[in-house]
Amino acid sequence: MESMQSTKLNDMQLFMIKLFDRQLTDEQQIEIKKILSDYFARLVDEEIDQLWEERAMTQKDLDDALKTNRRTPYS
Repeated sequence: MESMQSTKLNDMQLFMIKLFDRQLTDEQQIEIKKILSDYFARLVDEEIDQLWEERAMTQKDLDDALKTNRRTPYS
C-alpha cells in the first residue's frame, strides 16, 4: 500500500480558500476562471517576449520553428 503524504498548503492557497469560502454563482465562477486564465496567459506572453528579445529572434526563426517536426517517431 502506498504511503499517504500530506501536503501543506502555502499562504496563497490558504488565502484563496478563505477568499472563496462562500457560494458563488455559475457566472461568478466563470468570471473568476477567466480572470485567472487571462492573468496566467499574460505571464506567458511576457516570458515569451523576454525570450524573443534575449535571443534576438526574428520572424524567420519563428517560421522555421513552425515548419520543424519535433514529434517523437514511433515504429
